[in-house]
Amino acid sequence: MGDIRTLPIVVAIEAKGGRGSAVGVADVPIERLRDNLRSAISLLAEAFQDIHKVGQYSLSEVAIELEVGAEGGVSFIGTAKVSGSGSITLKFSPPTT
Repeated sequence: MGDIRTLPIVVAIEAKGGRGSAVGVADVPIERLRDNLRSAISLLAEAFQDIHKVGQYSLSEVAIELEVGAEGGVSFIGTAKVSGSGSITLKFSPPTT
């Protein structure tokens, strides 16, 4: 059996006893990360499938922030607490004539 390929990712590591967190590096299995990204992208495609136009403007780009956890989980970044924030950026372009 071959070695499991991993990708080093900087993550927040919770301190023992729940007293804050520190930054560390986790080796995330590439296969797990790939599977989780595929699932997340599939769900996003479903959520945005009907958003193509606003008035005469066409959607040209969607930018979404993702967070990768130490175990390879993928989360969309949103406002979770006062100090945390995230964003979804939708860019629309005028029609081409």
